Amino acid sequence: PILVISPTMGGTESKQKLGERVITAKTKLTADVQRERARFEYLQQHSEETLESILKSVRASFETCSPFLESTLLIAWMYDAAACEEIVLSACTKALKAPIDKAEYEWFRQYVFGSSFWFLKSCKDDQTFLYQDLLRIARTMSSHIVQDMDGIYDHLQTHTKWPQLQAIENVTLIARQDHESVGLLQEDGIRRMLERKEDDEQTEDVRAFVDSNLALNNLT
Repeated sequence: PILVISPTMGGTESKQKLGERVITAKTKLTADVQRERARFEYLQQHSEETLESILKSVRASFETCSPFLESTLLIAWMYDAAACEEIVLSACTKALKAPIDKAEYEWFRQYVFGSSFWFLKSCKDDQTFLYQDLLRIARTMSSHIVQDMDGIYDHLQTHTKWPQLQAIENVTLIARQDHESVGLLQEDGIRRMLERKEDDEQTEDVRAFVDSNLALNNLT
């Protein structure tokens, strides 16, 4: 049998958290842009060579998958948005292209993916945002992986034991993350509420909250 652990908690709360993160990121970006705009305008008037150095530094960081400061990237973006867009998207394409390099992907996840600059407008189309370009890259890269997997699947179908493999049935051994065998969500504060016997409306509401919200928060 094949082990299947099905996630059953927190769908609505996950969407809510995502929405809150989007609002937070956009608010942060607006504040950061306002702060760095004054620095950019000063450098634009007094030292364009410094702006060139900033752009060069950003390019080197993305080409070598090195840490960078978001404030530096924003100033470089104000100086040459088209160049910065090409630098960022090229690095993302490289990091997400199969076979995935673990170090490159970790750099992307830690320094690039969570950045608020994805809410900047695209240079190619002012009706779209950079995160939409990132999604396009991810879909393109994943489509290549899917094609490779489809090729493997097609090849397996030619094997003489393929019918035996197909005859194996899926069996769900563990349906919830708080199953004893998993060991998660066993805190007394969670278990005590979930195991209450009352069926009144308020108890059900609090039980659902603990099951989806508090449990999900502990897992994340």
